[in-house]
Amino acid sequence: KANVPSLEEFARDALSGELGITVPARAGLTFGKQRDDDGVSDPEIKDADYDALVFFMKSLAPPPRKPIDSARAAAGAALFARIGCQRCHVPELRTADGTPVPLYSDLLLHDVMAVGALGVPSGAASGRELRTPPLWGLSGSAPYMHDGRAATIEQAIERHDGEGRAARAAFRELDSAARATLLEFLGSL
Repeated sequence: KANVPSLEEFARDALSGELGITVPARAGLTFGKQRDDDGVSDPEIKDADYDALVFFMKSLAPPPRKPIDSARAAAGAALFARIGCQRCHVPELRTADGTPVPLYSDLLLHDVMAVGALGVPSGAASGRELRTPPLWGLSGSAPYMHDGRAATIEQAIERHDGEGRAARAAFRELDSAARATLLEFLGSL
C-alpha cells in the first residue's frame, strides 16, 4: 500500500516484522523494533551490516529489457498509450537529479480491485487500492497482481477494475494481432 516511505525504512520494517531482528536506532527513522526480550543483545543487526544491506538493495538494477523489433516495440508502446495503460503505468519518471527511470509506474495508489476482491486496507488506503507496480522486468515476475492470481500478463490486464476498467475494456476491443503486439511489448519491458 506504499506505506513505507524509503528503502531504509523498508529494510528496518522487514528485518523486524518478517525476521524478528532488532535494528539500530537511527535519527529520523521510525520503522522496526530496536529492542526485544529474546536474550540476544540489541540491536541484532549491527550498523555496518544494516548499511551494507541497504547499499545492496539500492545497487540492484532492474532486469535488462528483452530484445524486440523496434517497429513492434513502437507499435506496442503506441497501443499501451492508446488504450490508457500509461495513465497509471507512466513510462518514465525522473529522479531528483533529472535521471530518467523507465519503470512504467506512477508509484501511486489507484482503485483497481474488483468489488469483493481480497484487498487489504492500510491506513487511509482502501482494500480496493493498490500501488501501481513498476512494469520493468514484467515478463520475469509472474505470477501477477498483488495476490498472484494472474498467471499471465493478459490475465493481469483482465483483472483490472475501478480506475483500470476503461483500459481493460479497450484491451478487450483490440483485435488479436494488436493484442499480440501489446503483449509482446509488455513482455519486453
